[in-house]
Amino acid sequence: MKILLSIDTWGLVGGTERLAAAVAAGLVERGHELAILCREEKRGDFKKLSGLEVFALDFLNETAFSPEQRGQIADAVAAAAPDVIFQQSNCSMAALAELTALAPLVRFVHDHPPFCPGLNKFHSDGQVCTQPLGAVCLERYYFKGGCICLNKTQYRRRLARWTAPVRALLRKYKEMGVNRRAAKLLTNSDYMAGELLQASFPPELVQRVYPFTLSNTDAQPRGPLGKDLQHFLDADDRPLILVPARLTHPDKGVDYLLSAAGQIEAPFKLVIAGTGPAEPWLREKALEDGLGDDCLFWAGWQNSGAMETLLDRASLVICPSVWQEPFGLVGLEAMAHAKPIVAFGVGGIPEWLVDGETGFLVERCDTHAMAAAATRLLTDTELAARLGQNGQRQLAERFGQEAHLNALEAALQAAK
Repeated sequence: MKILLSIDTWGLVGGTERLAAAVAAGLVERGHELAILCREEKRGDFKKLSGLEVFALDFLNETAFSPEQRGQIADAVAAAAPDVIFQQSNCSMAALAELTALAPLVRFVHDHPPFCPGLNKFHSDGQVCTQPLGAVCLERYYFKGGCICLNKTQYRRRLARWTAPVRALLRKYKEMGVNRRAAKLLTNSDYMAGELLQASFPPELVQRVYPFTLSNTDAQPRGPLGKDLQHFLDADDRPLILVPARLTHPDKGVDYLLSAAGQIEAPFKLVIAGTGPAEPWLREKALEDGLGDDCLFWAGWQNSGAMETLLDRASLVICPSVWQEPFGLVGLEAMAHAKPIVAFGVGGIPEWLVDGETGFLVERCDTHAMAAAATRLLTDTELAARLGQNGQRQLAERFGQEAHLNALEAALQAAK
């Protein structure tokens, strides 16, 4: 097949992009002809895929296109001449509408924006949303504080404050209509498949395809760490807790992680790998929780090679997300390195984290339970090793590259 892979950024940004690169390499190895359509190109770690033709159009995330821009999209698709377009990550509704009109399209839905006016199924009061879009969204906005990404505080003008949710809801219904033009909507967990069905997408349109990881394989080599981080790790032999997370609040739950870390009853050192707008506030909170520079290192964003090295060094991995995490690819990466995991039981996380077998699931926002689980794993090294090995076996059995590519290939072939 000739496949045009469409993605916002062709380069290393996070788990979605790493997965896209691995999928692209797998499709090429299977003999398919691949081209890339993206908004931004940052090849970086993607050097092995440098032979692919890349069409970079920096306006693809805009909400409307000029006739000239529409022509550029059509020219790119015509040049690629695909049998099918594989939309790997979110793009604007306008871009999706153009692409579905130019070739058969299979879309991978990674998270909630295609069917959530508030974008992430997360209320302003910190509670997760379990209802489909509709009148309940308006009730939530007008009378209950709204959602993290849709609330009155975002608008200065009174008219905008009162009309915003209606406009957002109408836009989302329109976007859902555009998504229904896809030949197939693939998604990464049973939780997300259920969300799509709850949003009234036809069952025959929706298919769950678990992701995979190339972590801890020859395809993802280890890399060096920064001097300060290396010094922190080598300073003593306390076990390492690794937390790979964007520093956003409140969805990623790093504040809960800090509260839990302050209650751990065992020696440890903690590395938080990620960056984001909440970092200054989180640094202050860490100090309030008694986590100084002697036990906590803010590593910032780390490339894939450095993350492989950190995963090797870790004794356990904590995933503190408190929103409805659609899947959580970091869990597979920890499992690839045979590391036990502690996480809140939200969204799709329970589909790969089996409580008591590959790590510990704890009640959402329960920092005492998270601290107790971490303490147990830090003090019982035999248990930690056993759970890590169980996770590595489960990864091979349930989240393999071949199974993912087989399902994807079949969906693309059927859409031609």
